[in-house]
Amino acid sequence: MSKLKPRGGSIILKQLEENEMKVGNIIIPDMGHEKSLVAEVIAVSDVYNWHKGEFVPSDLKVGQKVVIPPMGAQKLTLDNIDYLIISQEQIPSIIED
Repeated sequence: MSKLKPRGGSIILKQLEENEMKVGNIIIPDMGHEKSLVAEVIAVSDVYNWHKGEFVPSDLKVGQKVVIPPMGAQKLTLDNIDYLIISQEQIPSIIED
């Protein structure tokens, strides 16, 4: 398996799937619904602060669930797994359990 490492204030996310409805052994697809706007953080990079001239640790942590915008993330498939790459500034909120 390849390992992705984000750079320059980016994060790598894995979009969480909605639960599929099952009737017996038949899976009923949700073709009419949009994809979930919730994703899990897979990898995080530090953010460069131009005013201080140094890298600042991110407030996002691996394993956290976040809300993502419906558009704007770059999609990448690696080893048959779909990932999203997005700037940390585009994450509107963190979901706390």
